[in-house]
Amino acid sequence: MGEPTVDLIGCYWTLAGPYVFGEQDQSPWSFRERVEAAARAGYTGFGIKQADLRETLSRYSFAQMRKIFADNGIRYLELEALFGWYSTGGERTRSNADRNLLLQAASELGAHHVKAAGDFDGRPAVVEHMRDEFQLLARQALDAGTLVTLEPIVISSVPDLDTALQVLGESAGAGGGLMLDSWHVTRGGMSLAQIAALPAGCIGGVELDDGTLQPVGSELEDTLNRRRLCGEGEFDLHGLIGAARAAGYQGPWGVEIISAEQRARSLQEAAQLSCRAAAALFSS
Repeated sequence: MGEPTVDLIGCYWTLAGPYVFGEQDQSPWSFRERVEAAARAGYTGFGIKQADLRETLSRYSFAQMRKIFADNGIRYLELEALFGWYSTGGERTRSNADRNLLLQAASELGAHHVKAAGDFDGRPAVVEHMRDEFQLLARQALDAGTLVTLEPIVISSVPDLDTALQVLGESAGAGGGLMLDSWHVTRGGMSLAQIAALPAGCIGGVELDDGTLQPVGSELEDTLNRRRLCGEGEFDLHGLIGAARAAGYQGPWGVEIISAEQRARSLQEAAQLSCRAAAALFSS
């Protein structure tokens, strides 16, 4: 198979290997070897999560990271993931530390976007407050030369497309955008017709993965352990791609395979299989 005809981002979880979920979820594989493996597989984008970013910065400067990306043809960087951006107290203090790190890295490394999401504590969302806080976050992202993408996740305080659009508010295309993951689009029953009708600039990123139409086990367990390579499940991935394009999306496409099977693969196998499967969606 030849090189992918579109720009694909090897998202953090896809290439992180046998990590452990939690506060210290950095990859056991080095930054350089993951970037090189991503490039060999055909990825032109790469993803880093904050714990992994902190570990990487203990070994490399931003200038060294930029050179490694440039040497490997990596043009798109995804940074994740900001939670608690609308919270208060100690939770907000911790969130602000992540915010400052991610936005600094976005500025230094020229990141395409920084991912943000709602929280998973079960507390009811106050949409007006979240919208106000997201506008501030979007302005800060714009100042850093990037955008912040809000991902609706069915088990979070931003569970659906309508809530995400309310929170996004006037920031769409001005430092803010939606991140649409095929997993959550499918699990959340989000309308492809509604996605296709979104105004230009509203979608800031799209991530692709596959799975069964019905969850296996709990929603959380299914989300963390059973995502499949693109084309190996039952999701309407061509429909999502078509809807995003109809809404004017022209950016890179993330590939986010979070599964026990993907974590057990070697780095090169994880990179090659995930990139090849996603690229095939755009040639069929």
